[in-house]
Amino acid sequence: MEYLRITTNKGQFFRQGEGWVDVDKMSKDDLYKLVNAALQDEDFELAEFKEDLLQNPAHKTIYSHIYRQLVDIHSRREEYNDEIDSLYKDAYDKYCND
Repeated sequence: MEYLRITTNKGQFFRQGEGWVDVDKMSKDDLYKLVNAALQDEDFELAEFKEDLLQNPAHKTIYSHIYRQLVDIHSRREEYNDEIDSLYKDAYDKYCND
């Protein structure tokens, strides 16, 4: 599923239940949901950042930063998930063995 796109010279993100919303309307909750999707969704897709397609300077800045971070998170999702699993495994083992 595609979560970021560039259309009609605007950067947009997909907000569950509402559809496509301009990136300058993104809340911290929206960003949290995008990070979760990057970690969990195997079919996570983002439209590549192309500066010449975005006319609004705010959209350029927001889109480029979010794009780079989400690409990094998605590419390292196995590493993050393994680390999370090991943190909880230690706690789980400690309390289950007592």
